[in-house]
Amino acid sequence: MRHTVIRSKMKKGSPLMDDPIISRYVPKTDWFHATSLRRMLRSYSTVYIKPDIGRRGNGIVRVKKRNSSTSEISYRDITIRCSTEDVFDELQKILNPNKKYLIQQGIDLATYHGRPFDVRIVLQKPLNRWHLSWVSAKVAPQKSSVVTNIAKGARDVRINRTLKGMDQPLNRLEVMRELIDVSYQIVQILDSRFSLKIVGLDMGIDKKGRVWFIEANTRPDFKGLGKLDLRQYRRYLKAKKLAARGRDYAYREISGSGEEIPRRHPERSE
Repeated sequence: MRHTVIRSKMKKGSPLMDDPIISRYVPKTDWFHATSLRRMLRSYSTVYIKPDIGRRGNGIVRVKKRNSSTSEISYRDITIRCSTEDVFDELQKILNPNKKYLIQQGIDLATYHGRPFDVRIVLQKPLNRWHLSWVSAKVAPQKSSVVTNIAKGARDVRINRTLKGMDQPLNRLEVMRELIDVSYQIVQILDSRFSLKIVGLDMGIDKKGRVWFIEANTRPDFKGLGKLDLRQYRRYLKAKKLAARGRDYAYREISGSGEEIPRRHPERSE
């Protein structure tokens, strides 16, 4: 059995958006163009524009409506304000013309000490059955941060500590139970479409306690996580060893165009 690395966000998201149950956990997503931008800004106060193929939060832009006529565009450490009618033209100056982009409904993430966070969940399938290997939170460095990627200054925090320190009075047990349950359903859907052995999920919790799927990574990065939680890290290493012993960890990568790109080490981060 081979493990497939899917680079395209849309390729990974489409099976979830098509599922009658899991689709309710997926933010509204479309290909980015002028029409989809206008439609999404009519429906949502915040939207994100993301490269279809990208990593570490690079190239992500947030558009937030300030009022009926003015919007705010944020990317990297830059924020500009402009007329909502001019947002598309301004984005054309920022986005890479050689890349395809998605536009996605923004989630009002729950906060920890005033900073938004999402949840990193990793599941592995060493012996034809999915097992939970890792759960932690990624806390943004600032209240206004565009993304919660570690590469952009966020930090990993133990999940229990984060949920206990949330600024919102949510039922931690119920939220955690739903996060895990939905994550298992997501990897099973993805595995039925692609051949997978390990999946890292970025999951969100909004301020009302609703659980959201943000992104799936079929080559998750475990760099530095052993220092955060050795017990969970050992669990990941044990599943990795079992998969290697099974000698069924052949590997291929599918780009956005669908071509296969051979690789040798599926466990390495992108």
